[in-house]
Amino acid sequence: MPAALRLPQISTNVRLIASRLLFPELAGAWAERLFLTPPKAGDEAASALDLIDARDGCIVHKGRHIMTWRWGEADAPAVVLAHGWGGRAAQMRAFVFPLLAAGYRVIAYDQPAHGLSEGKLTGLPDFADVLGDIAEHHGEVRAVIGHSLGATAAAMAHAWNKLELEKIVLISPPSDLVGYSRRFARWHWMPEPLRRAMQGAIEERYGVRWEDLELARVAPRLAAHALVIHDRDDRMIPWKQGNAVARHWRGARLMTTEGLGHGRILQDEAVVAAATGFITER
Repeated sequence: MPAALRLPQISTNVRLIASRLLFPELAGAWAERLFLTPPKAGDEAASALDLIDARDGCIVHKGRHIMTWRWGEADAPAVVLAHGWGGRAAQMRAFVFPLLAAGYRVIAYDQPAHGLSEGKLTGLPDFADVLGDIAEHHGEVRAVIGHSLGATAAAMAHAWNKLELEKIVLISPPSDLVGYSRRFARWHWMPEPLRRAMQGAIEERYGVRWEDLELARVAPRLAAHALVIHDRDDRMIPWKQGNAVARHWRGARLMTTEGLGHGRILQDEAVVAAATGFITER
């Protein structure tokens, strides 16, 4: 990796270490903000051009404008496309036209603090809350196709009675938030006491314990019909996490792919066909 790309990471780590040594409370606050700050996905305006054939709009969620895009007739049953951490609505584009052809209305959106939506900090509870608001605003939402954290958020919104669903497709869903936070801590040279402080601060911010956000624990009580799609070569979210979700979700189907990783899975024709076919089958 070029040195120019490493410098911001090194600078962040140095600030964390220095603040931990000199100002422990400051270190905890900095770690919390770091964890809740999504990476930039690139040129958001250019990405929005990929959605130029949709009707754009927005809703207001917790004082932040959330950009939305809609295809199809206003009175048709709706399917929502929920992208993941660091993603954007345009990543879900491949699912639009198969669903339109089957008579559905399709809604995509940029998550809080992502793409053209407002905000700087966000997390899984925000993802779940905003999905509930989008479903309420547009109405007649029958299903969700979610990727990565967007998939887990859709399941949480369903569990929290913010979102009534007939079907849900979870592509590469994370189900081990604590495990991810430990990997995150290693990436940023955080000792375990600082990671625990970060977790405590985030739990206090959202008023929810992380153990209540573990999807495999929540899945047994969820009623929607579920299809889980996960790639064995996913280095971001290990396949075993999707497998655990499918095992604990009553009646869920599991589709395993190979060689697609975490991102390219969204453009694979077989994945798109399986996801849209699962939703449109009667």
